[in-house]
Amino acid sequence: MVRVGLISEQSIVRAGVRTLLAAYADRVSVVDIGPEADLGEADVVLYDVLGLHQGDGKDLETAVKQHPGRVLALSRDLQPGLSARALGIGAITSISLGVGAEELVDAIEAFAAGHLEDGSRADLENRADRRRQQGRGVNLSPRELEVLGLIVQGLTNDELAGELFLSINTVKSVIRSVYRKIGVTSRSQAVAWGVEHGFPTMSTIDA
Repeated sequence: MVRVGLISEQSIVRAGVRTLLAAYADRVSVVDIGPEADLGEADVVLYDVLGLHQGDGKDLETAVKQHPGRVLALSRDLQPGLSARALGIGAITSISLGVGAEELVDAIEAFAAGHLEDGSRADLENRADRRRQQGRGVNLSPRELEVLGLIVQGLTNDELAGELFLSINTVKSVIRSVYRKIGVTSRSQAVAWGVEHGFPTMSTIDA
């Protein structure tokens, strides 16, 4: 029996997950549910990534510290950047809120058994998917990641140069390299790519 805790600010999500899991009471049980729950007894923690849009992610950071390697992100298909951020904070993998009950239970059991961190094919596929969602598969350098992050936050080239203590020519060179690696040709495309891959916007940082 796998004990499952859920962190979600939406009551409809909490009720929905509880209902789905109730049909598999011989395999999983909800030990605590809700945004303020003490998840100490949980084997697996499900985290609704919408919390990263509405909050600062401290609840996810706490869950990761309490349950390292045991946090699974419930993703929103229309907001892939939130899933990428959750993975960046420490969630091991993500699964769509739109999956069926049996697929969700199967994922929870595999997760609890450690099959996503045991060197298996599922583990390797999960790691590759995590790198893709976080944009790591394009091999951006630390400087390029820094520049792209600031572009997503809305900084101009002159502001980038001042923030990073670089010449404007160096900034332009780094930006060209970033564009080439992520396969875009304009700033707006770079911003869209960055948001999709979990780079926080200025509004997210201010939240």
